Amino acid sequence: MGFSTPLALLGLLALVAPLAIHLLRQRDLPSIVLPTLALLERARAESKRRFRLRDQALLALRLLAFLALALAAAAPFLRRDVAFDDGQVASLVLVVDDSMSMSREGGLSAALERAQEAVSSLPSGSEVAVVLGGAPARTLVPRTDDLGSARAALSAVLPSARGTDLVGASREAARQLAGARHTRRLLVLSDFTATALDGDASWPEDGVATAFERFAGATENVAVVGATGTPDPTTPGEVSVHIEVVGAPGRHAVELSTRDERVEGVVEITQSGRGEVTLHVPEGDAAASIHVEGDDALPMDDHRGVLLRPPAALEVLVVDGDPHAGRADDEVAFLTRALDAVGTIRGGALRYRTIDTDSLDPSSVRGADVIILANTRAPGRGASVALRQHVEAGRGLLVTGGDHVEPARWRAALGNLLPGTLGPARVAQRTVSESSVLGLQNVVARRALDLEPRTGAEVWARFDDGAPAVVASGRVAVWASTLDDDWTDLPYQPGFVAFLVETLERLGAAAPAPEGVFEPGSVIPLASGLRMETPEGERFAVEGDFADTVTAGVYRVVDETDRTIAAFVVAPPPSESDLAPGDLPESRGQAETGTGGVSRRPIDPWVFGLFGLFVIGEGWLRSSGRSG
Repeated sequence: MGFSTPLALLGLLALVAPLAIHLLRQRDLPSIVLPTLALLERARAESKRRFRLRDQALLALRLLAFLALALAAAAPFLRRDVAFDDGQVASLVLVVDDSMSMSREGGLSAALERAQEAVSSLPSGSEVAVVLGGAPARTLVPRTDDLGSARAALSAVLPSARGTDLVGASREAARQLAGARHTRRLLVLSDFTATALDGDASWPEDGVATAFERFAGATENVAVVGATGTPDPTTPGEVSVHIEVVGAPGRHAVELSTRDERVEGVVEITQSGRGEVTLHVPEGDAAASIHVEGDDALPMDDHRGVLLRPPAALEVLVVDGDPHAGRADDEVAFLTRALDAVGTIRGGALRYRTIDTDSLDPSSVRGADVIILANTRAPGRGASVALRQHVEAGRGLLVTGGDHVEPARWRAALGNLLPGTLGPARVAQRTVSESSVLGLQNVVARRALDLEPRTGAEVWARFDDGAPAVVASGRVAVWASTLDDDWTDLPYQPGFVAFLVETLERLGAAAPAPEGVFEPGSVIPLASGLRMETPEGERFAVEGDFADTVTAGVYRVVDETDRTIAAFVVAPPPSESDLAPGDLPESRGQAETGTGGVSRRPIDPWVFGLFGLFVIGEGWLRSSGRSG
C-alpha cells in the first residue's frame, strides 16, 4: 500500500488530544466516605465498571476515527504488479502475428502467453479485441467485455504457414478501436522481420497508446522456396522438377516423393545463399512433396509441394471414328490441331487424349470432362453404359455426324440420352444462318444428319432452310455435320477454334477442384460430395468451399477408389523464410501507462467510510449511556 499525499499523515499527531482528555477525566479526586453513603458503595461499584468500559470504547472509537481521517487525507492506494498497462479499465486491441515465421521457438507460443497476461491484467469492465496478423489479417475476437472468451480464443490459436499481413492487421485494429468506450490501448506482438515491415502499416495514433513487442528466436534457416514440374523434353514419360533452396552455404540432402516413387538428391547452397537442383520422376502422379534436410530455426519451410503437370481446366477424350495412319486423312486431324491451338481454357490447361472406337470402354472414359464422338459407329453395350454414367455424373458429350454414324443403331444404343432423334444424312448444300454458338455462322455443310429435337432440347444453330444444325440438352450436344472437311467447310472457317472453345465450355462441368499453387488461408471452391486428402494424409468428405488451408503441402481430391481427381498445392510466401529482424516500431503514448508495472487502486473512499462508521458508533454509545 502507498499514499499519494503522505504529509497528511502528520494529522496522526491529533490522536494525542482524545487520549489526553480521557486521561484527565480519569484522574482520581480526593474522596470522603460518609457513613450515610456507605450503603450505596456496593451498587455504585457495578455501575462504575459499566461506565469505565463505555469510556474505553468511546476512546477507541475516537482514536480510530482520527486515524481513519488522517489516513483518508493521505489518499492511500493499493499497489499491484500488472503485465500490461496501468491496471485501469481500458479498451485494448491485441494484434498477434500468427504467420509462419512466428512458428519458430520463442515466437508464437511466447506471444500468445504474453497476450494472455495482458488480458488477465485488465480489470472487470474493460474491453478487448484480438486481431491475427497472418495473411489475410482477420479479427479473431471482436471488441467485447467478455475477457474469458478472449482468453479461450487465444488458447486455440495454432501455428500456420500463413504469410505476414501487418498492413491488414493495422486496418483491422483501427476498426476495432473505433467506438471504444474506455481509454484506448494497442499491443502488437510479432517477430517484426525485415520482410514483415515492407508494407506501410498505419497503426492508429490519435489518443491510442501503442506498444510493439518483438518475439523471435534463431535466424539461421534452410528453406525450399520454389519448385516447378515440367515434362522432360529429353526423356518421354518423365517429369523434371526444378527445386530452389535458400540458406547458409553448404550441402543438403533433398528428397522428392510421389505416392509411388521416391528420388533423392543433393543441393549445394552457394555463398549467395541460394542453391538449385533438378530431380526426375516418372509421369503419372499429379503432385509430389519435397523435403530438404536442415537443422534450422523454421522446420515448417523445409517441405514444399509441387504439381507434376500443368493445372487442367478441362480433360477432353476424343474418340476417332475413322483413324488413319496419315494425319491428313484422319477424322480428328483438324480437331486435334485446333485443340493444340486452344492451349488454355477457363484459366487452366486444356488436356486431351485420343482413342479409337474399339478402345471406348468404362476405363477409358474415367476422368474425362467432355467426350467427343467424332464420326463413330454406335457404341456397344459396355461403352453405352459408360457413356450414360458419364452424362449422369454431370459431364459433357458431343456427338458429330459422318459416314460411320448409323442413325438406327445409335437410336438403339443410346436412345433418349441424345437431345434429338438422329435421321439419315441429307445431301444438300446448306449454310448455318442462325447460331448462338460462336464460329458457326455462315458455315457451309454439303451433308448433314437430320435432327429432330426432343421435347425440352435447345437448338443452338439452324441451317438456312430451318433444319437444326446443333441440338443440345443439358451437357449433351449433337452437331449434324463433321469436324473434318468431308461434309463441311467448318475446319477452314476462322471461327473453328472459337466454336470448339465455347462448345467445350458449355458442355464441360465445373472442375471438381482448381489445380494450382495457393497461399495459406486461401478458400478453394470445390464441388459437393468430394473427399479431401490433406498433406498429413488425413481424409474426409468435403461439401463446397474448403478453407482449412493453413498447412503447407499437397492437397488431393480423391474418389472412392482413392484415385486422384485433382490436386493443388498450398505454399507459404518465400519471404516468410527470411528471418532477418527489421527495426522495431517505436511505441507511442506509453510514458504514462507503460507496457506493464504497478497498478494503483485508490482506497481513500473506503477509509472515509470507516471514519463515518466510527463517528456513528461514538454517537450511539453516547446516546445509550445517557439513556442508561
